[in-house]
Amino acid sequence: MQNITIIFKKSMKMSELIDADYRLLLLLNRLNISLGFGEKSVDAVCKENGFDTDCFLFLASYQSNKSIINIEEAFGALPLEPFLRYLKSSHSYFLEKRLPNIRRKLELVFDTSEKGLKDVVLNFFDNYTKEVEEHMLYEDEVVFPYVYSLINDSGEKKYSINIFEQRHNDIEGKMNDLKQILMKYLPGTIDQMLMVNILTELYMSEEELEAHTFIEDSLVIPRVKEIEKGKI
Repeated sequence: MQNITIIFKKSMKMSELIDADYRLLLLLNRLNISLGFGEKSVDAVCKENGFDTDCFLFLASYQSNKSIINIEEAFGALPLEPFLRYLKSSHSYFLEKRLPNIRRKLELVFDTSEKGLKDVVLNFFDNYTKEVEEHMLYEDEVVFPYVYSLINDSGEKKYSINIFEQRHNDIEGKMNDLKQILMKYLPGTIDQMLMVNILTELYMSEEELEAHTFIEDSLVIPRVKEIEKGKI
């Protein structure tokens, strides 16, 4: 059970952090940090995986709904590169693990008599997945290389983070639409336990995407704008 009274620290065991909020297993997965860390501290595990410990604690605290006093100021005191790595790794996580796993379960939940409904749901999901993929690939191939070029001062690029901000579309809305369809219109004859499992995963995915979008829109983009100003 989540324990909001525990303050996440570098010196605490990584296993204690996960015990405080099991949802942080998903954060480890997104950062490609494997289990089997024994009695090692959060700091030791982060260093072994080449990820800034303070940035990890920031992400863990945010995703565990712990209060971060003046979140913009706290973010501003941290290096930007680890957050870009987190966002890029999150893209791989969604496209290669999370969304394919949900689709596999959707294929299983319908029986042969519900082919028409199955086709409608899977077509909706596939269109959504394509939209997410286009959104994330644009960031990976255009936005992040531009931000790295700013950080490393490796040459002028004819781009502005304002372009990204203007075309940054909502990828959470259709996830909610799918949840509503499944809850309201699927027949009661389907496997209810599997359906609950799918809906739970959709709710968790929606929360993860909201956190992802907040970090991009409210933290990273304003930071990049400040870097751009310094380059003028």
